[in-house]
Amino acid sequence: MTSDDLVVSTETGGLGNRLKSWVSTMRLSADARVHWPVTKNMPAAFGELFANECGVDGVPLGARVYGSWRLAILPEDEAYLPAGFATVGAGAHPIVRGIGKAWWSLTGERTDRYRFMVFPKQHSRRSTRADARHIDLEYERIPQHFRIVYGDLFRQIDVRPEIAAAANAWAAANLNEDVVGVQVRTWRDDPRRHRKYHVPSLRRLMGLMDAAPGARFLVVSDSDDVAPRLAERYGERRILGYARTTPRADSWLMPLGIKEDLVDMLLLARTRRLFASYLSTFSEVAWWLGGTTARVNVF
Repeated sequence: MTSDDLVVSTETGGLGNRLKSWVSTMRLSADARVHWPVTKNMPAAFGELFANECGVDGVPLGARVYGSWRLAILPEDEAYLPAGFATVGAGAHPIVRGIGKAWWSLTGERTDRYRFMVFPKQHSRRSTRADARHIDLEYERIPQHFRIVYGDLFRQIDVRPEIAAAANAWAAANLNEDVVGVQVRTWRDDPRRHRKYHVPSLRRLMGLMDAAPGARFLVVSDSDDVAPRLAERYGERRILGYARTTPRADSWLMPLGIKEDLVDMLLLARTRRLFASYLSTFSEVAWWLGGTTARVNVF
């Protein structure tokens, strides 16, 4: 179902969140626009990244807004998505959460404390539906109905030619079907989330990489330390990365950094297998841009 009413995306999070909000407005209306404010975590204007002529400086009077990072689920979608579907960011009964935390403690805190919960990790509670009818961050569990509908919308994103050309040139010289995409969100800007999410995940990432002895890895991260550390373990020949001119840790300080983040996302989208950080919409959007065909392991 679409509407002829003007709908404006107003999400102000990072690159992945904003792109998900944008395609949701496309789903909600034939006249979809994007209000893409420049903020401290998004220094690049919409027109510096995309060639689509749908950016607006503000929300027009009378327009509806869509301000969520979640992909919109419409009433007609519910036939394809049972209640309780989501395992990411859905509410868990306190007893389930308590059992998961107890198991984590009794087993020596060796893993992410939420790994064994039925619904791991609360995420964006404000936008969570009580019936857990979400598809966000579910990757290959997502029914084909949504892959078709949203896949068509993601293909309508028109990256600026110079950004697309940079990704195409590097991919032609460096990527083949054997390269595995590795996206590592370290939460370097949030010490609590860094300890809670990133540190426990490294063991699982190493397990995935160890189990692919002949593979090379395209490493994308929000930290400049990750690729060198992996190169020490797996050898420099096996660790690939786009030759950026901006530090990954400072990409949010300048438009060029965000442009190079977008190149990284486009390169991840070309890999046929993806190791993705849990709760990262960066790798999620790369999977959508790649046509939802990549095999995904979340660590």
